Amino acid sequence: MRKRVLIAGGGELIEALARAFLEEGASVALLTPDAASLEHVLDGLGGERHDRFGRVAGDGALDALLGRLERLDVLVCAPPALPRSVALAQRLDEQVAGPSSLLQVARAWMHSRGGGRLVAVAPEGDSQAASMVREALAALVRRLAEASGPGIRINLLCPQGASSASVADCARFLAGGAGRALNGQVLTLTLPP
Repeated sequence: MRKRVLIAGGGELIEALARAFLEEGASVALLTPDAASLEHVLDGLGGERHDRFGRVAGDGALDALLGRLERLDVLVCAPPALPRSVALAQRLDEQVAGPSSLLQVARAWMHSRGGGRLVAVAPEGDSQAASMVREALAALVRRLAEASGPGIRINLLCPQGASSASVADCARFLAGGAGRALNGQVLTLTLPP
């Protein structure tokens, strides 16, 4: 049975994530912050097709994507990086509150359909604000993991210089059969020595 995957976020990481899941035969829906980002990613993947499609985030976009997927096996939520100049309140809203809502909607969908995998990806950065975002996401993931029903697993990836391809490979691992043993974990990915 073809895996149904929703990837939400922006930047080059979502293309690497989509490519990794498409390589294993999944259907991939993309939820991006703007039309230019969506068009760029779909173009990089060879255009929109029955197994790859997307919407720009906004009213009704998530419902439309979930309806088209018909089932949700995996959600990967990778909020885009923000410039250092962005205020902490805006950063927390875009990189924690937004993903929190999405993770909770996806968890409810998965609960009613027997389970699934939720993978959050923390934005990179070495500032105090970026560290606060990672800590807030880690606390959220742990809380959601404790409250998740049977068959639902949620974990957080924290890339620290790791390539987009490495992050995508790890997300695919967590979304696969081996990922059923991990729940509420914070995994830090670094550059290989």
